[in-house]
Amino acid sequence: MNDGVINEVKPGVFCVHLAKALYEREAVFAAAYKFREDFFIRIEPVEETHVGIWFEVKRGQAINEMRDGLGEFCNEVLDQQVRMDLDKRFGHLREAIYEQAFRPINGRG
Repeated sequence: MNDGVINEVKPGVFCVHLAKALYEREAVFAAAYKFREDFFIRIEPVEETHVGIWFEVKRGQAINEMRDGLGEFCNEVLDQQVRMDLDKRFGHLREAIYEQAFRPINGRG
């Protein structure tokens, strides 16, 4: 599988290249953490504009299973990034709701 984003480096070892402009460090690490049970993972800058995430199979998975896992990883990075973006954009609303919900009722507490 060599599509520019997911590349097979050698048998059983793949590298996912992600643009730093689209995905923050925290999103990449949070997603990688979720896949640590299935793969040996290494994260390094590839260039100034991209990061590489290398995956090596841990438990004798078939290559097709590994490819599915890498697709799931890409979806997870996207999910983590969207969560971060939404938190930056609307986090103040969540805080206001929490504050209101836990504010003592007048005359009580």
